[in-house]
Amino acid sequence: MHANVIQFSGGRTSAYMTHRLITEQPGEYLVLFQNTGKEMPATLDFINECDKRWGLNVVWLEYRYGNNFEVVNYHTASRDGRPFAELIAHKKHFLPNRMTRYCTDQMKIQTARRYLQSIGLKEWDAYIGIRYDEPRRWSKLANHPEYMTPIYPLVHWRVNKKDVLEFWARQEFDLNLKEPYGNCDLCFLKGKGKLATIAKERPDLFEWWEQFEENVSGGYERTKGSFKYGITYRQIREVVEISPGLFDNDPSFECFCNTD
Repeated sequence: MHANVIQFSGGRTSAYMTHRLITEQPGEYLVLFQNTGKEMPATLDFINECDKRWGLNVVWLEYRYGNNFEVVNYHTASRDGRPFAELIAHKKHFLPNRMTRYCTDQMKIQTARRYLQSIGLKEWDAYIGIRYDEPRRWSKLANHPEYMTPIYPLVHWRVNKKDVLEFWARQEFDLNLKEPYGNCDLCFLKGKGKLATIAKERPDLFEWWEQFEENVSGGYERTKGSFKYGITYRQIREVVEISPGLFDNDPSFECFCNTD
């Protein structure tokens, strides 16, 4: 069996791609969203709204301990980080980081693969929302498994960020998130500057991340077990209270949890 699979990340670009595909290239699509439990509530609301308005029949998936998965829905999807926590436990409490992004691999890519294979699919075309103005992200996905063929319709259509934002400006609804926030509330690929801005506005979001760093490293003096190299989330939050602008120029890295 073969299928056309739309990988719906929950961002504006991904939703834009989905809308154009179903309206301009109608056919049978299987729309997947893999929830990590650390998405912002607005992301889940946005996916649900797209689903209801456009009739997408989104399949909501979550990672489960031991490299398993579970089909959930908008109402039962984790809002407390359960999938991420179970994955960290399965990895014997070794935390993911920029160089070892097993969270994306297991909670997003492999969770989708396990589900698709469980329903009898052996190969599929994966429609991925990478824009024409994101060439570095194309090259990162050049190597792919034989069972999956990545397709980048936005690259073919030469869509850039401006096109996406103009589309959403014309719609009756939108993703209720703005920079520096992303779909994953405190993704470690965000620069320390973005994390510092969030720390000023929403220090409560740091609690989950700080808890895991403390449990793994056994204390904040050791940063080998931190999500970000050389610094913990607690240290970022506490430094912001003393020197608010210290991390302003720290760069972020591209990821799949961007809002746009």
